Amino acid sequence: MAESTQAAPVRRWVQIVLVVSLALNLLVAGAIGGRLLAGRGPGPFGGFDLTLGPLSQALDRADRDAIRASLRQRPELRPLMRSERQAAIQSLIDALRADPFDPGAVSALFAAQRDRATAAMQAGQEALLARITAMSPTARVAFAARLQEQMRHGPQGPEGPPPG
Repeated sequence: MAESTQAAPVRRWVQIVLVVSLALNLLVAGAIGGRLLAGRGPGPFGGFDLTLGPLSQALDRADRDAIRASLRQRPELRPLMRSERQAAIQSLIDALRADPFDPGAVSALFAAQRDRATAAMQAGQEALLARITAMSPTARVAFAARLQEQMRHGPQGPEGPPPG
């Protein structure tokens, strides 16, 4: 019996952590998606840095703008509506309250969130690859030089490295 009284507080604590984690992830995903569509954000892709840091900083402004524009045309990358975020959180809350608890239901919710993030990253990488493929050999060599400089010295500010 002592085991079940200890398990209840632990299970409740895990449920709270999962709810908070999902809520934060949904807020971050919504913020990134909103900034992407608005063309704003901390990274050169307006909040969409492709998880490639130095690569995105090494692109010139025209390339960054072209990639951002191609990503905006992808309807599957749109941020979740507030009602969709609330429904996802409510689904998680319902799954956490279910008795008996079904870890598979929570796992499926997490998988859907992960799939959405993966699709966004893949789309960004595809857009970046298309842009690099369209570069002339001279432009690719210049891009490689800027990338090498990024690796040596870090970012050169919001506009990327100075033209050289």
